[in-house]
Amino acid sequence: MTRAMFVALVAFFGAFSQGAVAQIYKGKTIIMIVNYPPGGPTDIEGRIVAQHLPQHIPGQPTIVVKNIGGGSGLLGSNELGDATADGMAVGFFTLDVMAELTDNPSVRTKFSDFVLIAGVESPLVVYMRKDTPPGINVPADLMKAEDFKALSLNAQNVNSINQEISLDLLGIKYQPVPAYRGLKEVETAILQNTGQMANTSLSGWLGSAEPSMKDIVIPLWQLAPRGKDGGYPRSRSLPNMQTFEEFYSSVTGGKSPAGDFRYQAMRAAADPQLAMFRVAVLPPKSPDGIVAVMRAAFNELWQDQDFLTDYARVLATRPIMVSGAEGQDILAGLSKVPRKVKDFLVDYTSRVTEK
Repeated sequence: MTRAMFVALVAFFGAFSQGAVAQIYKGKTIIMIVNYPPGGPTDIEGRIVAQHLPQHIPGQPTIVVKNIGGGSGLLGSNELGDATADGMAVGFFTLDVMAELTDNPSVRTKFSDFVLIAGVESPLVVYMRKDTPPGINVPADLMKAEDFKALSLNAQNVNSINQEISLDLLGIKYQPVPAYRGLKEVETAILQNTGQMANTSLSGWLGSAEPSMKDIVIPLWQLAPRGKDGGYPRSRSLPNMQTFEEFYSSVTGGKSPAGDFRYQAMRAAADPQLAMFRVAVLPPKSPDGIVAVMRAAFNELWQDQDFLTDYARVLATRPIMVSGAEGQDILAGLSKVPRKVKDFLVDYTSRVTEK
């Protein structure tokens, strides 16, 4: 069957039967693009998904992972955006909210244009070497540290923005180093004491940073996803780790950062990111039948005990799923971020690179 015939059949069956569309997958290979290098948190999660997802897709296609790192994830997302919308290419990405909010010229396909299949909620964990002068024995000791190096991905990455604005809100002197391709490289640099502070996703913390560096680093806070009531409770995956808001209050005599515009801008970028830190997506304008099949497959996957056991074994937590429809609404919300917030973020990222 030629590619053109396949696309035609997808369109034809999409109007009639989800089951008929799904059968097109029989004997086929799906390429799953992961937009970060091998060995990092995104890759680890993506490979567990790729291992278990095929049995939930009627026809049980083979899924092959293709890592396309670089550009803070944009090289991989751009490649998926250019792919034919025939269901034979899917992305398992770390969402890049900042690229869209700052109108990054490297973006060929906006994240809000992708078709969301499913998402995974995740807090960020900020951690630091314990031997950073004058010694970080408890999180509050951070307030005594000066001129340490805070490592992150490129300056426009949301991890970088969250970490740097948090430190600015606390009034801490530090050296930002937004220079790494992936979080695994950041961990290596922390181990080598090239830098002293970094942040990572939930899976990156529980599945990699904490077990490999528990005697070297201490977690300072979690930047937690927004709750249904609009507040920021601790993630249920990290019930014993304080939130940034709790840390801020504890070192400022009970104050809240909520009235600071910098905090508001940080949260405008962080909230959609943390709501679904990892996303499974299809190219724009994918046929409805394919979308329905893939969303149903992920819904089943999140109930698959073998998948959940493997996920928890490797990442020391269970995924908190975001449905395709809910996730699509989150992506659509990016267009509603106020212009003044976007302008601030553009200006802030340019100033970070000048530090």
